[in-house]
Order: sequence, then C-alpha cells, then structure tokens
Amino acid sequence: MKKSLILIASLLLSNWSLAQWKGKEYVVEKDPKVQQKLEDWQDLKLGFFVHWGAYSVDGLCESWPIVSEDVDWLTPHEDLNAYRKYYFDLPKRFNPTKFDPTQWAELAEDMGAKYFVFTTKHHDGFTMWDTKQTDYKITNPEYPYANAEHADITKSLFDAMRDKGMMIGAYLSKPDWHHPYYWSKSFQSPGRNVNYKIDRHPDWWKNFTDFYFNQVEELMTGYGDIDILWLDGAWADKNNLQQDMKMDDVGAMCREHQPGILVVDRWVGGRWENYRTPEQHIPSESNPIPWETNLTVNCCFSYRFEESVETNVKSGRELTHKFIDIVSKGGNLLLNLGASPEGWFNAEEIKSVKQLGEWIHANEKAIYGTRAIAPFAEANIRYAKEKEGDKVYAYVLLQEGENMNKAMLPGCLVAKGAKIKDIATGKYVKYSRQGNSTLIDMPKKSGVAQYAIAFEISKVEKMAGKNVGKDQAAIDAENRNL
Repeated sequence: MKKSLILIASLLLSNWSLAQWKGKEYVVEKDPKVQQKLEDWQDLKLGFFVHWGAYSVDGLCESWPIVSEDVDWLTPHEDLNAYRKYYFDLPKRFNPTKFDPTQWAELAEDMGAKYFVFTTKHHDGFTMWDTKQTDYKITNPEYPYANAEHADITKSLFDAMRDKGMMIGAYLSKPDWHHPYYWSKSFQSPGRNVNYKIDRHPDWWKNFTDFYFNQVEELMTGYGDIDILWLDGAWADKNNLQQDMKMDDVGAMCREHQPGILVVDRWVGGRWENYRTPEQHIPSESNPIPWETNLTVNCCFSYRFEESVETNVKSGRELTHKFIDIVSKGGNLLLNLGASPEGWFNAEEIKSVKQLGEWIHANEKAIYGTRAIAPFAEANIRYAKEKEGDKVYAYVLLQEGENMNKAMLPGCLVAKGAKIKDIATGKYVKYSRQGNSTLIDMPKKSGVAQYAIAFEISKVEKMAGKNVGKDQAAIDAENRNL
C-alpha cells in the first residue's frame, strides 16, 4: 500500500503548476477531473454547512472551551482539567431523538443550497460516524444514540443530501484533542498544538498520523461519493512544531478512492488547498483563485439556545444581500447553521434561510453558473455574467421599504437593441442609455421579492470603471454593513 501511495504521489506532482496573482504565487491543479469538479462546484454558489456534535447538548462553542488559551471568545475555567472531563463526557447525554436527515435535506433544498458540508469530527475528537479507530464516537454502545435508526449520522446525512442531487463535503479536523498522541497525558496541554516534542517522540506522532490517515480513508471508502474533503486546524502543519500530517499521502489516497475530489487544507496553501475559505467575512474584491466564504446565520457556528441568539440572527434580506455580493465577486457562500441537541435548528434561523431560498428560487437564472465581471459593484448595484455567452446580470439591492421608480446602472452601457428582463417575472423593462451607463425602470415589489431585483441584460456594449467613486476601505465597510 505504501509503495502504491508513493507512486501515486509522484504522479500527482506533475498535475500542479504555479500561477501568480498580484505578485503572489498560488497553486493551480491540472488534473482534468479535479478541474471539472472545481468548475462544477463554482457553478453551485450556495452550500449548507452544519456544525453539530456533543457540544450542542449545552449550547457550547464547538471544541474551544477545552483549549488552554486566553482568547477573546472564551471564558476561562477555574479548573480546566475538571472542565475537560465534564466536556469529554457530554456524549453520554447526546441523544438527538428528533433527528431526521430527510428533513435536513428538504431544508437545504428550500434554502437554495446545492452542496452540503458536515462536521464529521471537530477538534474535540468526537466522531459523528461509525469509525473503527476510536470509541469516542456517536455509535459507541455506551452512548444513548448508538442504536437509533440514524446512529451513523454522517452516513444518514450524506445519503439524504445525495438524494437531493447535492455535492457532498466532509469537514474533518486535523488535530484531535481527545487522542492520547495529540494531547499526551504525559504533559499538560499548552494550547491548541501537540503537547510534546515530535522529534523526541516520533512513534507517538506516527501513531496519531496513522490514526488520522485511517479516519480519512474510512470516509473515502465507506460513505459513498465524496466531492470535498474540507480540512480544518491549519496549525497542525509541518511548518509548525514539525506537525507533518503527511498531506501528500492523504491527498493521494483520497484521489485514489475518490477521483477528482476537491481537497481543502484551509489556511495552509499549496497543492492541497484547491480553493480558499475566508471565514466570517466577504473579500473586498473578485480574484481568479476559487473561493468560498463560510458565514454563520447567527453569531456562532455551533448551536445556541433560542433566547441567546434571536437578536444576532441575520435577516433574510441581509443574507440575500451578502449572498449577491459574494456571487458578484465570483465566490460561493457556505452558510452555517448549528444543530440543536434534539437534531433541528432555531426557528428564527430557519426563517431567514428560507427567505433567502425563496429569493434564490425566483431568481436562480441570475445566480447558478454565473461568473464575475468587472466592475462587480457600483453603489447598491452588483453585476455578474453568464459563464458562456453575452448575458450580463445586474442586481439592485434594496433596503426595507425602499421603492425606486428608476435605477442607474453605473458603468454598464447596454448594447443597442438589447433587452432587459426582470428575472423573477420574465417581463421586459424599459430603459435608456445615459452616457456610459443605463437607466432602467424599476418594477414595484414587496416582501422577499423586494430584497433585491435581478435583471438579465441580453448584451452589453461596455462595462466601464472599477467600483467607481469608492476606495477599498469604503468597499470593505459596505461589505461589513450589508
């Protein structure tokens, strides 16, 4: 097997090349199956991301309460060792009796998502599938959910989402704070990193990396077609305390079992980061490197009890505006909900994502399969184009109660004889050319339809300017306030 992996890895090395953008190098994957998968993924635009684990029992931040670091988002414990024991026992109370994977898949479809990424294991090491590598898993016979119909939660979800035609992504943490050879019991943990010197204990580290490799291989071989391996925990990297996770071996093994799979070793860069994953913010501009913003519907990735999140839930309008902004820049949105101890989601969050989905379904011709075009943003206008062809899409973002008789599309000069159509209704609208811009009649709308109005322009003579009248700081501020 090892010789096979070495051979595969050497062959794969010829499938990458380096490109430059703004003076920085990035890796381009040349494998045609990977390129096709990446192209297909970029067409999908919206993914459904779920953080779920035993931490949901108490509505805790995922994994991080057990780390010995003084960070802004955590309250320190008087006795961290005692708290860790309490935390690691949470699976004994995790019994999501209301979990229905079909219901989750229907919600994903309602919100307009085209792919699904699930936290199969977070940093705390609790495994949400029937792994053979550890007993710290959802199917442990000592835990209350072990004999449930959908006890292998990962398998149940992946099957249900595939039935809806979704791409499947497996989130997996590289570090594992429960594993005895990541945080050895011989030493105190100084933080998120391995707590011993790897060069002094290479056998310990090999034990851990073999465990990691085997868990990834289980996902690659026992859970159907996997489109994305979404890795987290960038500090577990050979350039940090020698934490070499043998990513060339892991990636080669993944491609052997799942040809064309996208591997996202996020924040690390290099050949195993097929696309970038900015977290909780939207980049200020478009770029040629495929990317995906992962964003929470409330303040946090994991579940919070209803009364603590209601004021933090992003509205349907806010989500729609952020989504359009991302689409106009050529990116994808991976939108996260945290699941409850029972196996469902907060009502206000469901309401917001369904409102987003209602808008998307009415305007999907201007969303899926689009690509960025310059200029992508002008004031409250966003632009995109169809992947192949002459059509340009303009999105007018509207605030609550805002009604406009006409809207100016700055820098967009519609070709003579071209037609402009309201995507949602299919009706053509009147317009006039104004210098290098176009003035269009705005249809009256209400409710979700009024969040933004998407127009299809059959042909554009000229797209001028680049975020005219705004410097970079202003664009960043607008994105934060959308």
